[in-house]
Amino acid sequence: MKKLRITVEGQVYDVTVQVLEDDEASVTGAGYVTPPAAMLPPPVAHPVATGRPLPQRQPDAILAPIAGTVRKVFVEPGAEVEAQAPVVMLDAMKMDTYIYAPRAFTVTEVSVEAGATVQVGDCLVRFTPRG
Repeated sequence: MKKLRITVEGQVYDVTVQVLEDDEASVTGAGYVTPPAAMLPPPVAHPVATGRPLPQRQPDAILAPIAGTVRKVFVEPGAEVEAQAPVVMLDAMKMDTYIYAPRAFTVTEVSVEAGATVQVGDCLVRFTPRG
């Protein structure tokens, strides 16, 4: 048995309902329905839980902070790049994310090109720091 409060055209009714079959969904106090576990997507495992190590910072490389598609590469090998200059633009879930230079450097290698798909931790650009 469940006790429910129902409002019809401004009139409040307290009712008791006998539950014959439960779909395991529950309604929160705010009125949101929590779907049964069978309808929820499978949980996403954290990289550490799957045995994959988290990407480590590299002093001479810029790594992808998110998974996405490379939309634009602003640098090329040999380019002198100033701190905070845009280096790569990634598209993730229809949002453009600019990746900026962490410091002034000279590009030694560009590891991606426009249209490439990258995962978290993939190398985008290698460089040699300047002064």
